Amino acid sequence: MAGKKSGWVLRLIGAACFAAVVLLWLLSKRSWSGTGHEVVLMGDSVVANEFNNVVFDEMLAQKLDMEVFNAAFGGTSVVPDNTEGYETYGAESLCFAPLVNAIVLQDFSAQNAAIERNSTLDYFQERLKELEETDFHQVDILVICFGANDYANQVSPDIFEQTLDESIGRLIEAFPDLSLYISSPTYICLTRDGEDIPCDSGEWGEYLLEEYVLRQEKVAEKYGIPFVDNYHDSVINEETIYDYTFSSDGLHLNKEGREVLSDNIAQAIFENTGVSEKGGL
Repeated sequence: MAGKKSGWVLRLIGAACFAAVVLLWLLSKRSWSGTGHEVVLMGDSVVANEFNNVVFDEMLAQKLDMEVFNAAFGGTSVVPDNTEGYETYGAESLCFAPLVNAIVLQDFSAQNAAIERNSTLDYFQERLKELEETDFHQVDILVICFGANDYANQVSPDIFEQTLDESIGRLIEAFPDLSLYISSPTYICLTRDGEDIPCDSGEWGEYLLEEYVLRQEKVAEKYGIPFVDNYHDSVINEETIYDYTFSSDGLHLNKEGREVLSDNIAQAIFENTGVSEKGGL
């Protein structure tokens, strides 16, 4: 009788120890000292890079009166693409889908390895370090600004939509309190062999840029998240494209173009949060 009682007590103690270990692990996860941000941007060079001292996140932060962290990387897209250009600085792993996986799993080993292995743009390493330290449970708003490079790479719109859909779904499941926004590309012109090719001409490839914009809108509607349509609802169009982009570029926005894009994103956030300009209610 005493032996049975002793065995029962040992099992009880063992179960209590196991429960304590699990509890300590959960508490350590909850108390992770990752940083939070009011707004995070993810996207390509249209919002990532600094042009002529015009920093997009600073411009947006001033309009919103909120802290904005720019987690965008030039040359990236929603769908990873194995092109020679990407391989030169490891941008494949910095595309939206792999980055979402890294954020959800808190495992940025692929991204760090790519940056260490390849020459990168100056800001990549510092930006990745801050992203790795960001706790998305403490982030209020995430603005997703991709599409131009998926169009440039002529990724299948079906694959583009599926990848965007799955990535958005993972973010919503992992961070249910995070407010998501999808911001589309503006009208653009790409250059090939010295020739400017408008995105609605059909001369760049099989798919028009508008198709990717429509797929973004479809995903946004599915999840009930705000969609910023910079392609259709913007002053940047075929007639004005070079007024809002750098000379002989047709893609990267100048100061006036960045004013337009940041205005559109800020207005969408104001409309969907009940916050007026400069943070007022």
